Amino acid sequence: MKYIGEKLEDKEYQERRTACGLIFNGKGEMAVVYVQKHNMYNLIGGKIEENEDSKQALVRECKEETGYSLRDIEYIDNLGCYYYLELMDKYELAIIDFYKAKIGEKICDPIEEDHELVWVKPEKIVDKMYFEYHRYLLKKYLEREEER
Repeated sequence: MKYIGEKLEDKEYQERRTACGLIFNGKGEMAVVYVQKHNMYNLIGGKIEENEDSKQALVRECKEETGYSLRDIEYIDNLGCYYYLELMDKYELAIIDFYKAKIGEKICDPIEEDHELVWVKPEKIVDKMYFEYHRYLLKKYLEREEER
């Protein structure tokens, strides 16, 4: 597994297992979530709960954040990222499983009311993502797309 971010030797990191998705519609646009109360953009995804695998976590998080199902889910890669989470004043080591998927059907209203689903071209949002590992994944994805 590749690790990014700076690990500070004098800090204790809490490990957080997460799943994130590059989720597309049929127009070449990618789904991101704008979290209004923190004024930040994130990929869809989040913490892997007990008794679920990373794919199940992504499906659940997509439903909670957007109200949509997913289809054609493909595992991409995993990554470790050391970072400081300013919102919670703690250091974390995120272990992230990344997926690519297509948006499915609207199945319910989003549970997380402060999350707004936004459709954008990946190259237009990459530098606006809050988490370093979201920016890293998007940059790698865009590099691969340019090579095609």
